[in-house]
Amino acid sequence: MSNKDSDREAINDFFRDEAAGIPGFLKNREAPGQVLSFEEDAGLPQFPEATPATEAEHRQYWRALRAFFRSGKGGGLPRPGGQLQVYPAILAPFRGREYIQYNFPCWVADAGSAAAGEDAHGAFHTLQSLLTEAVRAFAPEEGQAKILKDNLLRLEAGIRAKVHFADAAFTAAPVFQEALEELESQLSVRGEEGKAFAEDLLRLKRVLPKTGVLVPFSAQAPLHILATVIQRQLAASREPIRLEMVRLANQLKDILAVEREKDPESHSAEHLHSALDFADTFLNFEELSAVLPSGGSETMPEERHHRIDMILESLNQAEELLFGCEAFVVTGEGQEAFSDVDWKGSFPGFKVRKAPAGQLSHMASKVFDDELGKAARVFAALRMGQLEANGQYVPEMHSDFFAHFDWRSFNEQEWAACSPVLLLTDAEGLLEKELNAFSHQLASDRPIKYLAVKNRRLGDDGGKELPKDNLAFRRELGALAIAHRNAFVMQSSAIRPGYLHEGFVRGTSVFSPALFYLLTSHAEQATVEPSLWASAAVEGREFPGFSFDSRKGPKWGSRFDIQENPQPEVDWPAHQLAARNAKGEEETLQLPFTFADFAVLEEYYSSCFHVVPPEYWSSELIPLAEYLELSDDEMFTKVPYIWLVNNDGQLQRAAVAWPLALACQERLDFWHFLQENAGIHSYHVEQATERLRQELKEATEKKIATLKAEQEAAVEKARDEAARNAMENLASVLLDMDLNTVVSAGAPVAATQASDLKPKLKVEAAASKPEEKPAEKPAPKPEEQQKSDDDEPGEAWIETPLCTSCNECIDANKNIFQYNADKQAFVANPKGGAFADIVRAAEKCPVKIIHPGTPQNPGEENLEEWVKRAKPYQA
Repeated sequence: MSNKDSDREAINDFFRDEAAGIPGFLKNREAPGQVLSFEEDAGLPQFPEATPATEAEHRQYWRALRAFFRSGKGGGLPRPGGQLQVYPAILAPFRGREYIQYNFPCWVADAGSAAAGEDAHGAFHTLQSLLTEAVRAFAPEEGQAKILKDNLLRLEAGIRAKVHFADAAFTAAPVFQEALEELESQLSVRGEEGKAFAEDLLRLKRVLPKTGVLVPFSAQAPLHILATVIQRQLAASREPIRLEMVRLANQLKDILAVEREKDPESHSAEHLHSALDFADTFLNFEELSAVLPSGGSETMPEERHHRIDMILESLNQAEELLFGCEAFVVTGEGQEAFSDVDWKGSFPGFKVRKAPAGQLSHMASKVFDDELGKAARVFAALRMGQLEANGQYVPEMHSDFFAHFDWRSFNEQEWAACSPVLLLTDAEGLLEKELNAFSHQLASDRPIKYLAVKNRRLGDDGGKELPKDNLAFRRELGALAIAHRNAFVMQSSAIRPGYLHEGFVRGTSVFSPALFYLLTSHAEQATVEPSLWASAAVEGREFPGFSFDSRKGPKWGSRFDIQENPQPEVDWPAHQLAARNAKGEEETLQLPFTFADFAVLEEYYSSCFHVVPPEYWSSELIPLAEYLELSDDEMFTKVPYIWLVNNDGQLQRAAVAWPLALACQERLDFWHFLQENAGIHSYHVEQATERLRQELKEATEKKIATLKAEQEAAVEKARDEAARNAMENLASVLLDMDLNTVVSAGAPVAATQASDLKPKLKVEAAASKPEEKPAEKPAPKPEEQQKSDDDEPGEAWIETPLCTSCNECIDANKNIFQYNADKQAFVANPKGGAFADIVRAAEKCPVKIIHPGTPQNPGEENLEEWVKRAKPYQA
């Protein structure tokens, strides 16, 4: 069920911005913000101050507390005079406050609305949204109708005051008229502003619907909404069938009239005179009868003539057989849930039949078969008449079909025109005395509509004691109906009328069984405001809302919808509560609203709570929501608690007994059942997601390993190529160098180390060719060459092809060292800086290919030290 435009009436909605402007809400005080807070005059709830107990006292108290926790005996919450003295912390701001339902009264389009076209923009509106949209229709700009807009809440309060006093549905138009007149009288605006205000009121009156009903909040509100939905649907679906019946009856009468004219007796003077007596002065009927032909046309078979007569008879009885009432209601004798309903006054179109306890489903089946049998006679006559009128009725083919025509043969238009059969009961009676019959009824697929209500839970003694066996797994009526797969199921509460209206529309229009399972609360049963109690039941997962519609598709999950629940993705709805600590500082508590929080409102569960004095608080006392998430081993030593606020505004921790903790777990289990069916936290989806995550992880790791191997191979290949290129470059340089050593022809070649070879001229990487060598001189003797080299190392130089581009020399002095086009270093200017920079670069070079040579500036400071440090690098 769609929730896009729904106004959820749960605890979440108690703190909406709109609530601040509703008269009566929080007694017109400032509404809380996003963090729940008390009003300034009441102050924030306080954390209690306490002196820690002695170790012996602590042990003794906790021994008793654990005994209470396991047995559920010895607890209780103070309820003097039946009045609750402590509230769940989240609900504490509403204790003793007047709360007005902003979802009520609601406007619902009725039978007249469809005819007037006033349901075109929606068949349901809350009063607040109806007034706001109506004013926006003729005054969309901010400055327009300013006085009316400023007093729109006053008008809403006036309308609300006129309808809140009774369990009834009020015709909307007269209420709107009176409220508008009273508003004009109360304000008494004079002058030009008064004229403008009067015109705005007149425009608003024209825009507001002239049809429909206003339904205030009450235990019977769902029944009034359901009745209005049925009336509207029947009015829309029956009108075209009525018109078709009238047209068909006239056509069949004409066929019979033509057939009668074929009778020779129709040509007699008496017959002509009776048919044309208006022409008595112009015609001689004796002479006219004499000249008319005596016959000759083929007459209709007697069987067909009789069949058409029977068709006309059934069509003439349609008002009695089909359109006689709006709904057939079956309810129990002495049933408390609907004992105070004024059926004749509030629902005059409903025919009510009483049945003894345990016989409701049987009675509903009998009523359904009888009344739908009558409707089948009418629709069979309608279809037969259409075939006869078109000359298409073939007795051999159609007679047997219509002999067995019943409700299973209805099409959608015919079913929509039938009055539904409603079975009204309380849920407990249906489960205890009608369960087997209820199951058979759903299995038969009769489209009977069940309206089952759940009231406040009552024990054997009126709800003051907790029966030992009542906290086991509950029989969920909605889940039992879902198990039959063919029924439309809606579980909801009266606090959400928009959701109810949508569910009623879909459930009554579907040609299958339907169960409307509703939570209601009577004011006389309430220890808290009824709507607050119902909201807490929805919030605490005591009565979660959901719908199941088999028409949504073949996929099971597509049939469920739980989006009307507060925070449907989590176990328990969470809220923030502002409080003040012992130092007077404001703190914010993150509080989940659990089933135990709801149970505080029920005297039925009172014995399951024990307020723990603050001097005995310890790490073994943990929040209930956390406790329910622990494993059996982890929860063994723990005691769960929830936060309460007493009459003095003091925060308290109330220990929750084991039986109630089990009940919370049971409610959570049912909530998980609904979540999974609706596709939230589905086990199979999570398993599939985990498998996919694992597959993606493995595929990613495999891809990373492949890329890593490819990268390593590429690096190794690049390293090999670089080494090969370096050796090739080195060989090329060495071949182009002046060795300063001439080996005489025929003389043995002396072994020479590569470190003894020095270029006479510096190597310049930018030059494409080496400089031309000067004319060779007679080579000196080897001993003289060695001595010369040792004495004069020459200019600084770099073995450029072996450069790794590490930037160490460039960082030392960019004037001396530079990169060539291949980003390999060479000595660009040996005089571009201090000899010390060259030596430092040689020391930092990772491959030791920088040779400092001879200092170019003899006057450089500390030159002797730098020459000494350069010696290891003079290759």
